[in-house]
Amino acid sequence: MTTKFKKLKEQLSSLEDGDLISEKRLSRRRGMLSKLGIYSPSWLRYGLLVAFLGSFLFYAGSQFAGSTTSVNPLEEFSTWVNQPDEELLQGMDSWMEEMGYTDLTREELIDLRQQGVTATFTSKMRDLGYTDLTLEELVSLSQNDVSATFSAMMKELGYDLTIEELIQLRQHDVTAFYTSNMHDLGYTELTKDELIRLRDTGVSTSMVERLIEERGTQPTVEELIRYRISNQ
Repeated sequence: MTTKFKKLKEQLSSLEDGDLISEKRLSRRRGMLSKLGIYSPSWLRYGLLVAFLGSFLFYAGSQFAGSTTSVNPLEEFSTWVNQPDEELLQGMDSWMEEMGYTDLTREELIDLRQQGVTATFTSKMRDLGYTDLTLEELVSLSQNDVSATFSAMMKELGYDLTIEELIQLRQHDVTAFYTSNMHDLGYTELTKDELIRLRDTGVSTSMVERLIEERGTQPTVEELIRYRISNQ
């Protein structure tokens, strides 16, 4: 890897992280302002109202006049606002191509980002050994909240998992934190299926810790599940 490309990777990673953080902060601020009944400064509200009315009247007029266009100007405005940064897209395209994902169109890059797939995420998953990931698998991982951190921690805990198994664990709300805590309580040989059964049944680490203290011994996985079921 050339020094120039390494620098590009670092810059893109920083851009992507900043982009995701900004989106999360914006989402939190919007939620807070919504609860408080404060949406935006008055001048901005009036400006948006005027823009909305103008767009609506234009659209309604074009429809009434029998215009052949079927494009809603409000949708076009929304699409324009949500366009990602061009520098970010160009950097992502270069990095994805370096990893073997060639000939991606601008629309495909935008769609990947909207699905939560970034070049940084792809690179981190490849560094963990998942070097043959398809674009569909990357999207599926992101949609099921399988982060590179979760994948790395599960690997550190001794689990050699496939893409399908990573997705299955997250679908059943198995986290690396829960798995690590169960290991700390002595359950170091838990299988993937046992982790799923424990989570599906609602066996918490606090309940396990309490039972160990009360009984003075370590209950089996089956005993933990039966106890939880009988005490629901």
